[in-house]
Amino acid sequence: MSPARHEYRALARKGQGSAALSVLLLTALSMAAAVPARADELADLKQQVQELERRIDTIMQQQAATQAAAQAAAQAALPPPVVAAVKPASNAPTFNAGPVTVTLGGFVDLMVIARSRNEAADWASNWNTAIPYPQSENYYLSEFHLTPRQSRFSVLAQGPSDPEVAAEAYLEGDFGGGPRTGNNNESTSFSPRIRHFFARYERKDSGWYLLFGQAWSMLTQNRSGIVARQELIPLTLDGQYAPGFTWLRVPQIRFVKNFGTTAAFGLSLENPAALIAPNSRCGTVPAPVTTAVCSTPGGAGYDANNNLSFDSRPDLIAKLAFDPGWGHYEILALERSFRDRINGGNNSTSATSGGGSVILPLVANRLEFSASGLAGKGVGRYGSAQLPDVTLQPSGQLAAIKGYEFLFGLTFKATPDLTLFAYGGREHADQTDFTTGVGAGTTYWGYGNPGYDNSNCLIEGSSGGCTAHTASITQGTIGGWWKFYQGTLGNMQLGMQLTNVKRVIYGGLGGAPSTDIDVGEFSFRYYPYQK
Repeated sequence: MSPARHEYRALARKGQGSAALSVLLLTALSMAAAVPARADELADLKQQVQELERRIDTIMQQQAATQAAAQAAAQAALPPPVVAAVKPASNAPTFNAGPVTVTLGGFVDLMVIARSRNEAADWASNWNTAIPYPQSENYYLSEFHLTPRQSRFSVLAQGPSDPEVAAEAYLEGDFGGGPRTGNNNESTSFSPRIRHFFARYERKDSGWYLLFGQAWSMLTQNRSGIVARQELIPLTLDGQYAPGFTWLRVPQIRFVKNFGTTAAFGLSLENPAALIAPNSRCGTVPAPVTTAVCSTPGGAGYDANNNLSFDSRPDLIAKLAFDPGWGHYEILALERSFRDRINGGNNSTSATSGGGSVILPLVANRLEFSASGLAGKGVGRYGSAQLPDVTLQPSGQLAAIKGYEFLFGLTFKATPDLTLFAYGGREHADQTDFTTGVGAGTTYWGYGNPGYDNSNCLIEGSSGGCTAHTASITQGTIGGWWKFYQGTLGNMQLGMQLTNVKRVIYGGLGGAPSTDIDVGEFSFRYYPYQK
């Protein structure tokens, strides 16, 4: 038997029919070319070759159909993967509700609050106007609370896998609200208190996504890219975080374009609200000016229940984020508009500001430095201390107040169970004052003007004024979290922090006395859904 036939039979026994026929075909062609033959023999050989070609085509088609059927069966046996901007923790409890994957989250919290001066502020400190002066009895009284109101729950719903799109919805709430205490100033937290409630739609083929609902402001620092639920929130225990931290939690519509994994650009239209500074001549502007705008939330110019100012359009935010491989970097821009009505006409005042942030992993997985800041006009609402955005001019028109806020942070993961943190920050509002008249007839207007009466701020029980327009709020905070249990039942943590805050006011009649407060906080937390 010839070598070619041996090879043919061997390949045929292995099931490689197409390869075997190819060998036989090549052998026949080589023999036809090498041996002289008569015309009838050549015709017979040509017919055999054609038959072999048909058999090869048939076998190859059968093999392709068999392989396709096997791949389809294997793919059908696999569960559909979940696609989302941020995947839940691998140990988070999930269940299916039809085609949607649902993930539960949250924690139980008992918070212990001890303040050196009485703010009557419960779980979220007032870093500005509630820090008392000696004029108030609260200056001499300490404050102590136990509260579970920062306990939290969350639900994440993620749609099934799709090669082109992804969708998710997220709900997070706590128990920090109360009847008729909600407002639009910083955290739009009406009862039942919604922290976050948003939906997100992503086009994976083009890198765009749309977010709508209530979430952290896009000005809030992210850990990577511009991704909801990936914000860098201070590890502080206090519900008002720390002075210098830039944030809101408000309704918004956000559009973000990702450029691979190294850059992202976003535009956000967010719910507006104006914090109008107290004015010494509120409602007493020079004739013939009259105005519907007054000084404080709940007064004229606001919805008394919801603190709604006379806004004409949303706050506009733009952000560029970069992740070049080491660290995270952001550039921010904010544009706002404020409006009031004077003598039958509407007047608008615009305000522009900018800022940025960085996150630097100084020691991988151990030591991290972060910094963020915002400066310009009308930035007070975006800081934890809630300094004013605008003040009233003698004409009755609003004037945007210049200011800035910044926060530096350092976190150190000492052990897998112990994380330490330190923060330092400041918020500042510029003096924005005006005068009318001359000499003895001079009248002072606006924020921080020298006509304010601070002469009684240091006299306990005085019935005189202590208007105290804040120039700056400065804080330093240290603390840590100890994960003392971690196992099949989740984890339990003990948190502790110490904070000192100093409030400096603008000078008026009687000078510019300052005040401060020390706050100690402990927190016991149980995360049943996280190991």
